[in-house]
Amino acid sequence: MNYLAEILAFEQWIETHYLPILPQLLWYKLLYLCNRSGWSEWVTVDNLRLMATTQMSREATLIKARDELIKAGLIEYQKGKKGSPNRYRMIFLAEKNTFKSVVQNAVKKAVESEAEKAVQPVVKGAAESADIDKQKQNKRERPPAAPIELFGEFCEAYPKKAFGRPAAEYAYCRVLREDCLITEKDLVAAAVNYAEAVRLLGRTEKYIRNPESFLTDNFFVSYLPGQYKRPEGDGKKRQKKNSFNQFAQNEYDFAALEDELVSN
Repeated sequence: MNYLAEILAFEQWIETHYLPILPQLLWYKLLYLCNRSGWSEWVTVDNLRLMATTQMSREATLIKARDELIKAGLIEYQKGKKGSPNRYRMIFLAEKNTFKSVVQNAVKKAVESEAEKAVQPVVKGAAESADIDKQKQNKRERPPAAPIELFGEFCEAYPKKAFGRPAAEYAYCRVLREDCLITEKDLVAAAVNYAEAVRLLGRTEKYIRNPESFLTDNFFVSYLPGQYKRPEGDGKKRQKKNSFNQFAQNEYDFAALEDELVSN
C-alpha cells in the first residue's frame, strides 16, 4: 500500500465530491492509524482516542463525521462489543483508480490491435485478474505485531515486584495490539507514575494492583502522560478523625484489596 498515492487519490476525489472539513480530518487520522498498524484490513480504536487525536470535544461530533465518511463510501465501521473498541476499515481509493486504469488500458490496446469483438474478453480477463489479486490480498494474514522492547523497563518501574510475569506480559501486549495510539513508552511512564502515587499514598505492596489488573479495563489510562495527577501525600498512612472517637482510620485501595483476595 502506498501512503502518498492514497492521499493523492483522496484529494482528487475531494475535487468532485463534497465532504465537510471534520470528516476529512477524521479520514486522514484513520489512514495514519491504518499505516501505523502495518496496513491491516481492520483498525481497532475507541471513540475517546479518536476524539483526542482529532481534537473533537463532543462524541456526537465524532459520530457525525464518521457517518459522513460511511455515507461517502470511504470507510466501513463495526461497532465494538463490551470491552472491545470499535473497528474501522478503509476503502482505498488508489486501488479503485488502479483497477480502472488497468481495464481502460486493456480496452484501448484491444481496439487498436484487433477487432471490436476482442474487447470484451480482454476486459473480462483484466477484471478476473484484478479480482484474484484482491482475493489474495484479503486472504493475506495480518502482519505480526512489532516485537516488544520495553517490557523489562515496565517491570522494573512497576511498584509491585512479586507477580506472574507471563500474565503481565500478555496484558501488556494486548494493550499495544488493541490500541494503536498507546506506545511502550506510554506504558512505562504509566508504571512510573503509578509507583509514585502508591509511594505518596503510603500503599504497602499487599494493596498494590498486579500488573495484569493495572493494564485491564483501562485502569492505567489515568496514569498516562498528560492524564496523571500527582496525589498529595508524604509517604505515610493518612488518618481521619471519627466524630465518635479518636481512633485513626487507614485509607485502603479497595480495588487492589479485592484483586489480592481473588488471587488468594
